[in-house]
Amino acid sequence: MEHCEPSFLPPATVAILQLGRLGDMILTTPLFRAVKECWPGAALTVIALEHSALIAQHHPSVDAVVSVPFGILQLPTLARRLHRKSFDLYIDPKDHRSSTSRVVAEFIRAKHRVGCRANGGRETFDQTFEPPDQPLHYVDRMLRPLQLLHPERSFARRPLLGVPTESLRVADGQMLPGEHGAIAINISAGSTSRHWGLEHWEELIDEVSKKYSVAVISSPEDRHHADAICSTSRQARPVTTNTILDAAAIVARSRAVVSPDTSIVHIASAFNRPVVGLYPPNHGNLATFGPLSDRQAVLMPAPEAELSTIPFRQVVEGLGKVMAERQ
Repeated sequence: MEHCEPSFLPPATVAILQLGRLGDMILTTPLFRAVKECWPGAALTVIALEHSALIAQHHPSVDAVVSVPFGILQLPTLARRLHRKSFDLYIDPKDHRSSTSRVVAEFIRAKHRVGCRANGGRETFDQTFEPPDQPLHYVDRMLRPLQLLHPERSFARRPLLGVPTESLRVADGQMLPGEHGAIAINISAGSTSRHWGLEHWEELIDEVSKKYSVAVISSPEDRHHADAICSTSRQARPVTTNTILDAAAIVARSRAVVSPDTSIVHIASAFNRPVVGLYPPNHGNLATFGPLSDRQAVLMPAPEAELSTIPFRQVVEGLGKVMAERQ
């Protein structure tokens, strides 16, 4: 990476582009914090998709959010909303080729731009970094622009989420306290490759609820499954999470988390909750999106096997391990 001469610093206004999914936004929050550590007086604007903008809006380091829809209206909407805005420093942490990154870098008004060389050379960016030549955790990838500008500094890697007081209040009202506290279990995942199977979740929740109360997190599409699983247990309760920060409140109030490879794992990292993560057999994906909690158990099936082949007993043992470490 090329070192940036600090002649333009400190910037009064900084913009960061993050048009990724919920998990991507959560794992970019260390960059938000790092910006304020480097330039405490700078006003930070985050450019985000509407779907994930809530995370930036409630982050303590973020001063403003420009949100855009997903799809063909994304770039025209962004160009219109940025038309009268200008920044001292623009950061695009995306580290691979992206036509969106190239276009935004060309029309955004900024005195200095930092981005990946794959998305433009000196005609586009004032300072560039190369795509990584080995697997890096997503947090470390997002922090690379700040390490380019401040190579002498190190930055905290743990995500940081701002959870509204109302979300915490609602979480407290939904969760069963239990003598030993609550375990949050997320039964939903976006892709079929991350589905463990309802019968496994039912077995796990039945076993865990023998000692702990259980808060069952699910997508709206899976809520009826959560209701059915909990209907026969006095210690398990499905929870309603209308936003990602509602889910974060549940995790914040839990002693530990069990989840497939989803944003819930990254939320557990933010609160440093012990976590059992169920991951597909892709070690590159694990290197990029693995949990950052101090106490963790990562379970993967055999190569080429389905996630559903992870034995139920192995998950129980993983939870026992991370809980024992917490004692």
